[in-house]
Amino acid sequence: MKVILVRHAETEWNTRGIIQGREDSALTKHGQCQTAALLQAFAENGYEAESVYASPLGRTWNMGQVLAKHFRCSLVAEATLKEQAFGQLEGMSAEQFKKNHQDEANALFELDAEYCPPGGESLTQASRRIIDFLINLEKSGHYNAVCIVSHGHVSQGVLASLCDGNIDQFARYAHPNASYSVFDIKNGRCETIRWGIATHLRHLKC
Repeated sequence: MKVILVRHAETEWNTRGIIQGREDSALTKHGQCQTAALLQAFAENGYEAESVYASPLGRTWNMGQVLAKHFRCSLVAEATLKEQAFGQLEGMSAEQFKKNHQDEANALFELDAEYCPPGGESLTQASRRIIDFLINLEKSGHYNAVCIVSHGHVSQGVLASLCDGNIDQFARYAHPNASYSVFDIKNGRCETIRWGIATHLRHLKC
């Protein structure tokens, strides 16, 4: 089963450096331009999907609606695709968190996938639920190709786990807004992965 993993477009909180997690904020005008560029890239490269599964949070659901229309396929809300839960950190400035809690911030964003924010979940936990969802979807045998719309931080954990066989180097798997990754899952194993594709965003003028 081919998987196209998409991150949502830029939001207001992305531009302000605010930790979103399970909270939400509106797309920016630049985010709308990113979405249009992504659709053009998919059309030019001939990507197809038989269904779109999206995190039900507003920023991902919006992208899911656009992609389902583009692919002319069904759209399914899937709670397991939500961003890592950051608990008490949600709505907080990432810069302020780093300033006041440097060790914890380094653990969360760069070093320790087992770090669990107060009232939240670890990146390992969040990534595992998405990987389990993908493996079960492949086992069902319903699709040859699907599009998955999720979030930035948890996508890093998923990609590290799939590429390296472990999550330790998650920080290197950047997944910018409106970028995508493509990989195959066969018999529960990942093959032929391309990650963090963002060439379609290089020359945006809005």
